[in-house]
Amino acid sequence: MSNSVATTSSIPDNLHEIVQTKYNKALSDGNLVFTKSESKLLKNTDGNTKNQYWVTYAPSLKEKPERKDITDNEKSNPFAKPEPELTVIDDLEGDYKLLLNKFPIIPNHLLLVTKSFESQTAPLSPKDLLTSYNLLKKLDNDDESDKRHVAFYNCGVNSGSSQDHKHLQIIELPGKLKTLQDKLVKKDPGHFIPNHKKEPLKDNSIPYAHFVVPLPDPDGNDVDEDLLAMVYSSLLQRTLTFFQQWSCTSEEDKRLPISYNFMMTLEWICLVPRSKSNNGTIGFNSTGYLNMVLVKERELYDKILSYFEDGTTNTDAVEDVKTEVEGEVIKIDDILLDCGFPNRGDAKPSEYDY
Repeated sequence: MSNSVATTSSIPDNLHEIVQTKYNKALSDGNLVFTKSESKLLKNTDGNTKNQYWVTYAPSLKEKPERKDITDNEKSNPFAKPEPELTVIDDLEGDYKLLLNKFPIIPNHLLLVTKSFESQTAPLSPKDLLTSYNLLKKLDNDDESDKRHVAFYNCGVNSGSSQDHKHLQIIELPGKLKTLQDKLVKKDPGHFIPNHKKEPLKDNSIPYAHFVVPLPDPDGNDVDEDLLAMVYSSLLQRTLTFFQQWSCTSEEDKRLPISYNFMMTLEWICLVPRSKSNNGTIGFNSTGYLNMVLVKERELYDKILSYFEDGTTNTDAVEDVKTEVEGEVIKIDDILLDCGFPNRGDAKPSEYDY
């Protein structure tokens, strides 16, 4: 593929091929920064959670700009005038550009960016949702692979976002990883719109708040803007409740900005409310709540591995999924909780204030 930018008003059927060609060209020409990472599929078999974690040591994260380093929106916004070498589709559905991530940890990492500036604190529109869903369908339905992708949106300053220009991200999920959401939907796969009689799916053994809804079979024609918008709005409503109640506890908490992670595959939608982007040791965006832990320091990665069970080679259980910082043992789930909100597992629908 040449450096010219494709222009289209619909998603091409050969999207995977277009993305792969563009990525290979950008990589070979040095227009994106990729460092080969080291990953392990690790398993916690203690208690009721039995979580898997895909833990990745990615030193390339050090080269990615942090939110604290962004001081001038106009000068530092990479989406205002995206590089042609990273632009996969210049006009997607009239309102978006499809770009390659300049600092990928996973190959073919895509960004769905609004053409006009919109804030990363804004809610997702029905068109945002359907465009993302249709991109997932094209990528997952590639005849030459069985790859599975997830779209996610880091909304608000405490969500792990690094750019203020509205964008969703799409990455390939590790093939062996079964996320928390996958397990919930496998147990209860029927689609529904949450209401006062049926709440979103959640795992009461997980300490942090999360809301999951199964989606209809992607091979049918049931998924449209209205359905996605109803699911999203119902989960957002429950997510916002945490900030309403949290704001009553102290003067400091009253200033807590609304932040959450949105995640979607062809099988489900999930929202996780966020209270902070990191706990001082590890930072998370949406991928952390997909059981994907990213670390950029070798020492921390080695400490995590020393307490994890390697689910690919070892059948012996460990006490729990942990890391050690300055002599203190900390559970990964506790760090995720520290960056989120407590899971009110026993709450009844009538106890939500929406």
